[in-house]
Amino acid sequence: MTPSNTIVNSNANTTLSLHELLRGVPCTLDDNYQLSLITEADIDDLVTMLQDDEVTEFLWFAPASEQFYWDYFAPMAAQNALAMSGEGEPVMTLIIRDSHTQALAGNAAIIPMGMIPGVYEIGYQLARKFWGKGLATSVSRLLLRYGFEQLNAHKIVADCYASNKGSERVMQKIGMVKEGHQKDFYPYRGGLDDRIHYGISR
Repeated sequence: MTPSNTIVNSNANTTLSLHELLRGVPCTLDDNYQLSLITEADIDDLVTMLQDDEVTEFLWFAPASEQFYWDYFAPMAAQNALAMSGEGEPVMTLIIRDSHTQALAGNAAIIPMGMIPGVYEIGYQLARKFWGKGLATSVSRLLLRYGFEQLNAHKIVADCYASNKGSERVMQKIGMVKEGHQKDFYPYRGGLDDRIHYGISR
């Protein structure tokens, strides 16, 4: 059995401890990366990452202004600041950093899906220099286990643009299965792209 609020990633021999995260202690993902709850100090790095057109190619809300990104991430950081002081629950948006250089590698999250109890959605964005290293798969797998084992999820979902084959492969690698396909959903490169849905049940 794992301790309360701790998830063991069997592939990377690592743990995600909510207790440690709330103390401001980063959790080790593997030999190269660490995870922490988003704080205000992370937002400038996130804004810089999201100014890369290749990073935002498959993000429906991008490109956007710096103020838009601040307005989106600042409430999460504020909620986590309260949670770290013992007031309220954290927002499980995690910052991924290179353990050696502290460079921002990206962010990942598991969040409630609408108002449906027990259903959560996972997602991530990675800085371009950290693509192709298995990072998205590793952090998504960890969040999947966190959702089932600590959030008592009965269903975890994700979606992506149909053209985003990299993200689709990540969903497949972590055991999700394709559950839906919507035609002409996302504006993309002057036209429209389909939206594909993946999910996994307890």
